[in-house]
Amino acid sequence: MVEPRFERNLGVISSEVMARLARTHVVVAGVGGAGGQCAVDLARLGLGCLTLADFDIYERHNMNRQVGCFESTLGQSKVDVVARMCLDIHPALRLRRVEAGITEANVDDVLAGGEALPPVDFVVEVIDIAGAGAKQALHRACRERGVPAMTGLMLGFGAALHVFQPDAPLYEQLYILPDGRVDLPAIIPHLGSYLLQDAMDACFAGRGHAPTCVVGATTAAGMMVSELMRGVMLGARAMVSWPEYLYVDLFDHRYVRAAVSPTKQPARQPM
Repeated sequence: MVEPRFERNLGVISSEVMARLARTHVVVAGVGGAGGQCAVDLARLGLGCLTLADFDIYERHNMNRQVGCFESTLGQSKVDVVARMCLDIHPALRLRRVEAGITEANVDDVLAGGEALPPVDFVVEVIDIAGAGAKQALHRACRERGVPAMTGLMLGFGAALHVFQPDAPLYEQLYILPDGRVDLPAIIPHLGSYLLQDAMDACFAGRGHAPTCVVGATTAAGMMVSELMRGVMLGARAMVSWPEYLYVDLFDHRYVRAAVSPTKQPARQPM
């Protein structure tokens, strides 16, 4: 029997899948814009086990896109705020907080489960682009453990989604530049027609933030949660996985499912 708080999911999700979802463990690494919304969405779907990892606190510049950022939560831990929101939705959720964020030292422990949680089934990696080392460590550990990992990059009114199965190339081989920065033009292969070139040039050069808003955050979260549900319902190999990727821009009405050559990174394609 499905709990009343989740019964309106029936018809979209079968009771059998609801039971499977209740046994599934997802790590959300980075609970800011896309990650925080993703965690809340998973709680509303009835996910059973959730680990939240982020070292950051809310600041006022997060207000335009991050689900847990309010005047009342400024200065508070993002993990604590998002955890409270998830548990307010789903009190029986088995939830672990990792307030140090993902590090090379703790990544194996995080994926192993612990604190009465089973080993991790899926990883949502939305660590800030400044955390290239943590991204590499997490993707490498997922590959070693056979755990599918996904990342949703929000930009403007859209987002790009990449899913990495354990046999995909290493993240650093695909998307880390020689100077250690994330290669944003490669991992965000399309740009919205409305994006200001000066802002994008600064972002790609590592001198500024990626221009985005709440629509980009919720779009990235929706894409990640939907693809994760494909993994739960149909198996991990049913997910759109590297070398394929998805890109959506709701302002430009642009919807892309494409593949890149295994020997070549995706090239940025301006609108």
